[in-house]
This record gives sequence, C-alpha cells and structure tokens, in this order.
Amino acid sequence: MNQLSPWMLILAVGVVFFFSGCSNSNAEISDVQATESVPEQVIINGTFQYSERGKIMHVLRAAELRREEGGNAESPEDLVEVRNGFELFIDGNMAEHAAHLSAEWASMDEKNLRLVARHGVVLKNIEGDILETEYLVWSEDSDRVWTPRPVTIRTAQGVIYGEGLESDARFEAYRILKPRGEMILEGTENL
Repeated sequence: MNQLSPWMLILAVGVVFFFSGCSNSNAEISDVQATESVPEQVIINGTFQYSERGKIMHVLRAAELRREEGGNAESPEDLVEVRNGFELFIDGNMAEHAAHLSAEWASMDEKNLRLVARHGVVLKNIEGDILETEYLVWSEDSDRVWTPRPVTIRTAQGVIYGEGLESDARFEAYRILKPRGEMILEGTENL
C-alpha cells in the first residue's frame, strides 16, 4: 500500500483550506456588481456643440465626459459627469461667445441643458468681468446662473466679494446677494 508522506498530507489540507476560503456566493457577487456603476459611454477630450435651427448656441469642451443611462423606459434620464476640467462657451462658438465658464468638475442634465459646476469655477463675460466661486449652476432653460456660495467678482472698477449670486446666463446683469468689498466710484478717483 502507498502511504502519504506527512508533507503531502499537509499540502493537501492546505489546498483544501485555501480554496474553501476563496468562494463567493452568487448573492455576494450580485451585491458588488449592483453597487458598481459602469458608464455607458466615456469620451476623452471631446467637444460638443449644442445648436438650435442650425445655429450653434453653446459649445462644451470636456477632458473626460462619462454618460450613464438612468430612469426608465417612459422617462429616461442620462446622468452625465464631466471630470478633469471643462470649458463651456455660452451663446456662441469657441471663437465668438457671450460668456465662458470653466471648472474642474460638473454634472449635467443634457435634456434641460442644466450644468452644476464645482471646484475652481470661473465665469467670464464679454465685458471682462470675472466670477470665481466653488459652486455654480448654469441653466439654459431659465437663462440664468446662480450660487449660494462665496463669490469673488473682478471688474475694471475693482473686486467685489459676496455670499451668493444670481445672474442671467451670460453673466451680464448680476446681483450679489450679500456683497462686500472695495469699488472706485466715478468722480471719486481724486478724493
């Protein structure tokens, strides 16, 4: 008769022990898969033009755009996330536009053209006024931008700080909700 050596017995027990600890049930695998969100589409360094009746209204340049399908068959909702920086040219193309919005991250509702920008948000209008904040909502459907967060606005007349802002989408007519800062008023330069 063949006898197993003690080393072979230890090896056999170790292999059985190893493989019995490495199993996952189908329920465990399903739980992990259900929490992972795999985008339907990933676009790197993409440019997207939004137009009406053949006229370019807005252009979005994104370092990384991730689209996931959501909602249901009756009411589909695509979830769009823009990462690693983007630029939105408002009311025109990249060469001629009314305003320019940039930030590091955004989520976007393409159906309603509503964008929520975060982290290093900068909005510049055609006059050269520059808004800086960490959170801003741009909405094409209501033709406005707004934020409840701290803002800094740099103009030819000076710097204004505030808490919150409401404006038209082109950042031409804006209202700072709680302003503070220094401005040079016309006629007071020599006082």
